[in-house]
Amino acid sequence: MAMVPFSLARIILSDTHPTQRLILREVGGDRHFTIEIGEPEAVAIYRRAMKRYHPRPLTHDLLDNVIAGMGGAIKAVEITDLKDHTYYANLVIETADGEVRVDARPSDAISLLVGGNVSLLVDDERVLAPLYGEEL
Repeated sequence: MAMVPFSLARIILSDTHPTQRLILREVGGDRHFTIEIGEPEAVAIYRRAMKRYHPRPLTHDLLDNVIAGMGGAIKAVEITDLKDHTYYANLVIETADGEVRVDARPSDAISLLVGGNVSLLVDDERVLAPLYGEEL
């Protein structure tokens, strides 16, 4: 499984559409794609990207705190699959016992990588090839 580095290029918030969009762009490449997410998730990602923190921990802040409190650190977000127009992702958490992968919605996982030194990786065969109509 070849994982390709990507970055969060843009967050598009819309008052006129029921879904919001994240644009992910290949690091050092030309490919990009959009993930549609809900408004609460988009606002959480935007707030974290702009370093506008709530006075009390929100859900993503809580998860960050729990992982750190247990001695772990988020190492990467992997977008691992695309099935029936739904993206799948893992949080890769580094622990004293090694890496742990936790199934997550891409929007939740991306909200945790914003503002940190966390890699965003996309599966070339299972996500990018179908998006770009490539035969592998």
